[in-house]
Amino acid sequence: MPHWEALHIERFRRLENLRLDDLGTVNLLVGKNNSGKTSVLEALAIASHPTSALQWIDVGRERELKSARTPLLEVLGWFFPHQHPRENGFVGSSALSGNFSGGGKVSIRAEYKEFRQVKMTPEPEEGTDFADDEFSDYAATLEIRVEKDPRDSLLEAFPVIYEFSGKSFKDVGSAARLLPCQFISPVSHRTSRHLLAGVDQVLEERLKPQIVGLLQKLAPDVQDIEIRSPQGRGSVIQLYHEGIGHVPLAVEGDGMRRALAFASAASLARNGVLLVDEIETALHPEALAGIFRFLVHVCRETGIQLFVTTHSLEAVDAMLASMADDLGDLVAYRLPERGSGVPIKRFGGQTLHDLRNEGGLDLR
Repeated sequence: MPHWEALHIERFRRLENLRLDDLGTVNLLVGKNNSGKTSVLEALAIASHPTSALQWIDVGRERELKSARTPLLEVLGWFFPHQHPRENGFVGSSALSGNFSGGGKVSIRAEYKEFRQVKMTPEPEEGTDFADDEFSDYAATLEIRVEKDPRDSLLEAFPVIYEFSGKSFKDVGSAARLLPCQFISPVSHRTSRHLLAGVDQVLEERLKPQIVGLLQKLAPDVQDIEIRSPQGRGSVIQLYHEGIGHVPLAVEGDGMRRALAFASAASLARNGVLLVDEIETALHPEALAGIFRFLVHVCRETGIQLFVTTHSLEAVDAMLASMADDLGDLVAYRLPERGSGVPIKRFGGQTLHDLRNEGGLDLR
């Protein structure tokens, strides 16, 4: 499967003309808050399956817990730059393009049109006052066009148009996925559905020993992982602890859930892209090196391109330590503050290693 060699974000959320060139197998994104690191991951996730409306919605909702769902049109609308509050709707567009290993190219352009639906009143009865038509709920259309290099067979060029009204939409699902992709946000480990699907895949591929080995870095007494159905109430993930027995994942700590989210997502992202936002979330600094070693090993073994964001120097150092045998696979990008006019800085793995270990550079 192809991997990204370069990504150009012409317009997406609040990012404009952002370029990531000479991408590596493992890519580290750093920068201050609100510099757009998460937006870059979201752009990559959208680009993996650009003509799926469900992909746009799922990516937009990765920032929030299920219990705090933002209305559908709000989720979609903020992918498209607009400078002023919406009153009766707006028109916005996003544009991404990129190069793949092997010479493939792809261009993705999406236009979003939001408007107020007019609620038509019935003809008034004779002798009654005429009631004017009035606005009701918002509706929207989303048109997505994917264009490719004629020599490349990744995708066919065609437009896809979706219509949204209230909470409803129809995902035609006619386009093949461009790349397998898994996105882990800082709250993904709190969502049981994604973890259950990932663990099921892990067990199907007989990768249990590797996963248990990873979990033992956080809790040495973990002996097994299973999907069980206690008293027939539905499937749940349970870990078997020596001396305790089966323990539902729901009562484990966030660190254990986070590690399992990494492991299961890596299984599902085979030959594709794994996106991890704020990798240090819920993990003690001492656990980061082991987590990185696991992720790097899995990515190399299964053909995954890894993108990671972080605010933590401990995470940067842990990644350098985990890749000491082949720093050529590592690339780091420092995103500037939005609107500063400062260009993105790219650091190769060896350069990053030297700057951190000899110069004490605070890459953040």
